[in-house]
Amino acid sequence: MTHPDKYKVNLSQIARMAGVGRAAVANWRRRHGGLEATGGTDESPLFPRAAAEQWLRDLDKLPEPGPAGARPPATVTFTGGPTITVYGPELHSPALGWSGDSEEEFGGYIEPGRPGIPWPTASVRIEQPGHAPYEVTDAHVDISGWGGRVDYLKLIWPADRRRALPTTNETTEAQA
Repeated sequence: MTHPDKYKVNLSQIARMAGVGRAAVANWRRRHGGLEATGGTDESPLFPRAAAEQWLRDLDKLPEPGPAGARPPATVTFTGGPTITVYGPELHSPALGWSGDSEEEFGGYIEPGRPGIPWPTASVRIEQPGHAPYEVTDAHVDISGWGGRVDYLKLIWPADRRRALPTTNETTEAQA
């Protein structure tokens, strides 16, 4: 699994996460401090993405994405890629696909510009409140963005590619 601090962002990318211009982020840094560059140049500093996200949250500049009253977030781990949080997650199962086969669909809101998400297909592990954890092989990946504070992630797969995974309690009991 890739460590989240490996991903670096610049001031423009931080500004997009907060839905403001680059100058606003530069002003917040001068005014509030607390975000130290770990690379880049004086004119174009780079920051660990996780640190930038936390800094924005600490300043109350990065609200949790997703519509108000949405379901608790899910965690999606891409094989060979990042682990991301999906807000307002929905699992639709089964649906009739274009080929006439039964398909399932998982979707929700993610922070825009997330690096490292495999495309056009990916294998994933999904942990969604109200469902046992499951993994899916070779899901079709679609990310829709509108230039706002969130993008929409959609994963679609034939129903036979989803496999339930044991929960932590089931794993512990099996080992006992």
